[in-house]
Amino acid sequence: MTLKYIKISLAVALVFAITSCSDDYLNLDPSTSIPEEQVFSSFESANSALVGAYDQLSKYTFDGLFVPIMSDIIGEDVMINSVDNWNWFVSVYQLNILPSYIFADDPWWQGYKVIANANRIIENAPLIPDVSEEQVNQLLGGAKALRAYVMLKLVEMYAPAYSGNPEAPSIMLVTKTLSADDESLPRAPLSEVYEQIEKDLISAISLLEENDDKGFLDKKGAQAVLARAYLNTEQWEKARDMAIAAYTDLDLATGTELLSGFNYRNSETIFTVAFTPEDNNVYNSIPSFYYPVSGYSSMRANKDFVDLYSTSDIRGYFFLLEPLIDPNRYLILKFTHNQLVGNAERISIRASEMYLIEAECEAHLGNYDNAQDALFAIQERANPIARKSTSTGQALIDEILLERRKELFGEGFRWNDIKRTQGRFTREGDHWVKFDFGPEDEDYYRLTFPIPQSELDANSNISESDQNTGY
Repeated sequence: MTLKYIKISLAVALVFAITSCSDDYLNLDPSTSIPEEQVFSSFESANSALVGAYDQLSKYTFDGLFVPIMSDIIGEDVMINSVDNWNWFVSVYQLNILPSYIFADDPWWQGYKVIANANRIIENAPLIPDVSEEQVNQLLGGAKALRAYVMLKLVEMYAPAYSGNPEAPSIMLVTKTLSADDESLPRAPLSEVYEQIEKDLISAISLLEENDDKGFLDKKGAQAVLARAYLNTEQWEKARDMAIAAYTDLDLATGTELLSGFNYRNSETIFTVAFTPEDNNVYNSIPSFYYPVSGYSSMRANKDFVDLYSTSDIRGYFFLLEPLIDPNRYLILKFTHNQLVGNAERISIRASEMYLIEAECEAHLGNYDNAQDALFAIQERANPIARKSTSTGQALIDEILLERRKELFGEGFRWNDIKRTQGRFTREGDHWVKFDFGPEDEDYYRLTFPIPQSELDANSNISESDQNTGY
C-alpha cells in the first residue's frame, strides 16, 4: 500500500501522524502538528483525535459528498444534469471511470487515511496514562466501528459483489499502523475483509453504549453497520437481528417530518455525517448538488422513477417540475441547506433502512408475514391509503427492493443494491446516458471501481495484472 507520512493539523482536531510510503515531500511536519506521544498522553487529547478521525470521514472526497452521491449516480433513479454540470461526476454517470480519475483515486486515499487514524487510536488507547476502563472502551469502540464502516464502503466500491465470489480480491486489509519500511500489502480476499469488519463491529457493540450524539457511531450505529455487512453477505438471520436491534426504541419520522428536509438529524437518525462551511468547501456538499438553488444544483430525478410513487405518497413531493429552472427534468427537494449553503448534516444511517433490511431478510427466510409487516411500517407513514402487501417469494422481495429505491433514493444505496443482488442495470427513459446489462454481460465490470493507478504505481504487491476486470 502507498503510505504517505501525513500530519493532520489541530485545526481539525486530528493531532497525530499517519504513515505512508510515497510523496516524500509530505514528510515535513506542519507547525500545527504535535508528537504522537502527546496526543496519547491523556484521554482528552486522544478523544480529540477520535473526533478528528470522524471529521476526516465527512470530507467531500469521502462520505461528505463523493461516496453517497456516486452511489446513486451509478443507478437508474437519479442523474447529473446533461448541461450546467461543471463536469462534476459526468464520467461517473457515464460509467466511464479510469484508474487515474479523482473519483476513483480520492475516496480510496481518504478512506485509508481514516483507517490509519483509527488504527493509531486502537493501538494506543489502552496505553494512555490514568485512563478509565470506560474511557478506553469509548475510544476503542468508536475507532473500531469507524474502521469497519470505512472498510465496508471501500469493498462496496472497489470489489465485486460478495454473492458473486466471496474469494474475489478486494482491498488491502490494513489493521495496524504501517511505516515506510513495511512491505506493501496485497489485495485481500473479500471473505477476509468481511471477517475483519464483523470482528470489529462485534467488539464495538460490546464496548459502546447508546449515545445521544449521533455524529459518532455508538452501539446502535455499530449494530446498523453490521446489519449492512450481513446483508451484503446474505446472512439473513444475522442481518435481521442486527437491524432490529439498531431500530428498537427509535420512532420512524412521520411523512411530514420527512418533507421538512434532510439537512439535520431527526427521530430515526442512527448516524449522521455533518459537513459545515467550516469543514468543507460549501459547494462540495450534498445540498449544493441536489437542491435546485444555491450551489451546483445539478442533480435530477428520472421521470420513470418519479412515476413509481402513487399520487397519495407524500414522498412524491420531493420532486418538482419547474420550467424556469429546468424545463425537461424533475428537480429534487429532499436535501436542503440549513440556512447557509453547504451547512447541513447527511443522515447516513436511519431506522427506515433497518426496517427494510428486516423486511428483505424475513422474505428470504420465508417469514412472509414478518416481512410484510416491516415493509408496511415504511409504506403506511408515507402513504395514508397504502395497503399491506400480500405477496410472497420473489415477488415480495422485489417489492421490498423497490421500496428501498423509493425510501432511500439519494442516500447512497442504489449502486450497491444492484451489485449485491446481482441485479440487471437498466437505465432508460429521460436519462441522457442509457445502459442495459446484467451479471452475465461483459459491461457488468462497470459496477466496480478500478483500483487507483496511484496505488498500482506505488504498491509492490499489486500490479497491473491485479487490477479489477475491465480496466
